[in-house]
Amino acid sequence: MRIHYTLSNNSGIADKMADVEIHFEEGFLAGLKLVGVSVWRGKKDSQPVVVAPSRSYASANGVRYYELLKPSDETAEKGNRQEMHRFKEYIRNEYLRIAALPEMVG
Repeated sequence: MRIHYTLSNNSGIADKMADVEIHFEEGFLAGLKLVGVSVWRGKKDSQPVVVAPSRSYASANGVRYYELLKPSDETAEKGNRQEMHRFKEYIRNEYLRIAALPEMVG
């Protein structure tokens, strides 16, 4: 699997910092990619926020979101969100590393 970042320099969306694609290179998913992950500017002086694909739905309390990326273990889904935290932290840290690199001149 390979993770591809597209930095959003002057993209027209002020707070969007990057789009992220996860490219599958081996196994059953080879040749496919997961899109919809993005990195957004956090509130004042906070870390960037990673958003994973989700679907909105209406509820009695207003609009809610159903995350499409979930832990594969059902027990983890109900309370322990370490897998999602680890995923978002990895995406954020790699974004910060890539964004700090000097731009390539070509």
